[in-house]
Amino acid sequence: MLCCAISTEKKGHVNFWKKHFTDPIEKVYIIMKDSTIFNYTNLYNDRVYISIRRLEKTLKKFKNKNYSIKDVAIIIHNHFKGYKFSLEDYELHRRLKKYGFNGRFLLYSHMKKKVYDIED
Repeated sequence: MLCCAISTEKKGHVNFWKKHFTDPIEKVYIIMKDSTIFNYTNLYNDRVYISIRRLEKTLKKFKNKNYSIKDVAIIIHNHFKGYKFSLEDYELHRRLKKYGFNGRFLLYSHMKKKVYDIED
C-alpha cells in the first residue's frame, strides 16, 4: 500500500514525525529527493516488512516519475517498543545500499519520542 502523501522541507523535525505515526501500527515513510512522500504498512503493531523488489516496481510505476531506489532521500519507520534498530532494519539498510540508496535511514521511537539515524 504505497501511496502519495504530502511533501515537506522539515524532514528532521521530531514533532513533524510524531504526527505521522499516530496509528497503533508500524509504518514506513519513503521520502523522495523531490520531497514526494509515500507510506507503507503491513498493518502489524510490531513490524513492517518492505520488499526491495516490490519497492522498485512501485517506484517505477509512479505516474510520470519513474523513480528508483537511488531517488529515495529518507526512509523512516517507527517502533513502539524500544528505540534501537532491529537486525532486520540493518539488513534492509544494507540491501538498499546495494541498490543505490544513499539517503538517511531513520527510526522514530514512540518510547523515547525521538528520531534515530542508523548511521549514527
